[in-house]
Amino acid sequence: MAAYHYLALNGEGTKIKGLIEADDEKKAIAQLKPRGLTIISLKKNVNLFNSVRGKPGAGIRIFKPRIKSKDIIIFLRQFATLINAGLPVVQALAIMIEQTPHSTLKEKISQIRKDVEAGMPLSEALAKHPRAFSTLSCNMIRAGEMGGILDIILTRLANYLESTENIKQKTTAAMRYPVFVMFMAAGLIAALILFVLPKMKTLFQESFQAELPFLTQLMLDISDFVRTKFYFILIIIAGLGAAYHFIKKSDKGSYLLDKLKLKLPIIGKLFHKICLSRFTRTLATLFNSGVPILDSLDMTGKTVGNKVIEKAVEEAKSSLKEGEALADPLKKYPVFPPMVVSMISVGEQTGALEEMLDKISDFYDREIEVMIDSFASMLEPLLLGFLGITIGIAVVAMYLPYFTMFQYIGE
Repeated sequence: MAAYHYLALNGEGTKIKGLIEADDEKKAIAQLKPRGLTIISLKKNVNLFNSVRGKPGAGIRIFKPRIKSKDIIIFLRQFATLINAGLPVVQALAIMIEQTPHSTLKEKISQIRKDVEAGMPLSEALAKHPRAFSTLSCNMIRAGEMGGILDIILTRLANYLESTENIKQKTTAAMRYPVFVMFMAAGLIAALILFVLPKMKTLFQESFQAELPFLTQLMLDISDFVRTKFYFILIIIAGLGAAYHFIKKSDKGSYLLDKLKLKLPIIGKLFHKICLSRFTRTLATLFNSGVPILDSLDMTGKTVGNKVIEKAVEEAKSSLKEGEALADPLKKYPVFPPMVVSMISVGEQTGALEEMLDKISDFYDREIEVMIDSFASMLEPLLLGFLGITIGIAVVAMYLPYFTMFQYIGE
């Protein structure tokens, strides 16, 4: 990805300048033409590289810090406050450049400010940085620009992203302890199998010509296999990873995987509730922000993260185009519980669809919190039991030969 300076004429014949990111010149021109611009010149931006190369230690900037959701949320809230205070967008962006401590985000905001100064709408300027600002965010901001309620939309978008991030953090926090225990168990077992048991084999079999117990011999066989034919394990892991990647890439395979996720015990219910919460929250936010319902459904289906729900949303779009209600096609899919369908139907009939969607999302957010807490409390004793059993088996396998050692010494 490179940056290109361009000079072009807009539809009114006015010269405008700007900076655009693209892989090469052809793709840069392909991005500029749909804006109705007549390109005068296009030059690759080499100043940044030269300035960085000339400074000692500047090569560290090659590894730019990643922009996190928290950084975007803070930016949106502060930006909304400045817009609400009556500041022009360009001036508000200039203040945000000074206030933002994140170096990568600061560069993005500087580029956005230059594009807005050149006459580009804010939503289009943000859309040039998809890693920081999603399609959903850009469409919401476009609706805010058209409706003259940019500050309100920015606040709603920040609230939506914050709600989504909270669920993600709670789920991640609940999985930290299980992952830590699994790594501890794997590390201890690997140390016993690879380092301790092989030395015992030398002691008992070569020194005492003793026959090892079945459990100890089994662990030693596993140790020999891991140490001498570890490449088989790597091949199997790589094969499984490649198979999952190709299945995930195909439409039918990804649909089957997402359908399987929903049917998993315990985890499947949690994943289902997270998808429903994300679906209703996203649709409510877009619909309440003035985005047309068909565009809202299109973006919602793609951001839910589940192909089963996405397929149902696509069918709902077709039904809406034919004049049917939103709730009718959703009834055909078991992934949408009757409570969700009935509340959406009531919202459509009463003209309060966004309120009903928000209530559904709030309900599932509370359900998710309860499930995560109960899952974490239930998982702790199970993991401790698992750790105790696995370590116990390894220790028993290690000490079993000692019970027969004195017999061989006596003989």
